[in-house]
Formats: sequence, C-alpha cells, structure tokens
Amino acid sequence: YVERSIFLVVVVAVSGFFLDWLSITLLLDVNPWGTATAIPGLMLTLQGIWLIVNPFAVIYENRFEIKQSLLYNKEFFYLDAKAIDDKKAHSVQIIYNDGDIENLPLIGMRASHKQLFKDRLKEKIGESIKHRDF
Repeated sequence: YVERSIFLVVVVAVSGFFLDWLSITLLLDVNPWGTATAIPGLMLTLQGIWLIVNPFAVIYENRFEIKQSLLYNKEFFYLDAKAIDDKKAHSVQIIYNDGDIENLPLIGMRASHKQLFKDRLKEKIGESIKHRDF
C-alpha cells in the first residue's frame, strides 16, 4: 500500500466538516444558504471519508491501482507497460509497449512514499518484461 499525504486528507475532511456545520447552523435559522453550503459540504465530507479509508495506490503482482479520488480510480497492468519515466517529482510517465505515454500525477501521495512507489513500479515492470514471450 502507498499512503496518502496526511495534510491533504486533513484539509479535505476539515473543510467538509466545516461546511456541514455551517449548513446545519444556517438551516436551523431557516436561511436558504444552508442548502447551498450543504451540497459541497456533503461532497467534501464523503470525499474526505473516502480518502481516509482508501490508500493512494495498491501494488499487486500483475497490476497496480491508483485511487486518487472518489471519481478517479484506475488500474494499470504491467504487461501493457515497457518502462516508466520518473524524472518529474510530482508525476510518473508510463511508456506502453506501443509507444504511448500516459502521465500519472502523484499529487496527494505521501512524500516519503513517492520514491518507494517509483522503485516498486520499475521492479515489477522489469519482472514483467523478463517473463514475456512476445
């Protein structure tokens, strides 16, 4: 498991809880702005809880999964990739077998886990290339 940045999780969760509190306070005073603040508050609260429960990335034997947010959850298979380019600090580029390049932003990942994540990807893609028959 590759952990998330604690700062990002705390900011999202606290802002969601603050907007929830604000909307409840406004709705108790029969103010229509309570409804307007409730929708983003509930969305941020749900996103914050989801960020707390799920890790940023999970590395398996044949694939890795990035769970950047509630809406962005993508799975990548090592068999499809031939290399990674990790020259940028906040992203990784996956180079596929057919030459296509996909940029994966690592914003939201714990800083101490970024290099570990890149090293594990290189290792797993290297193992996949070694065991391919095509």
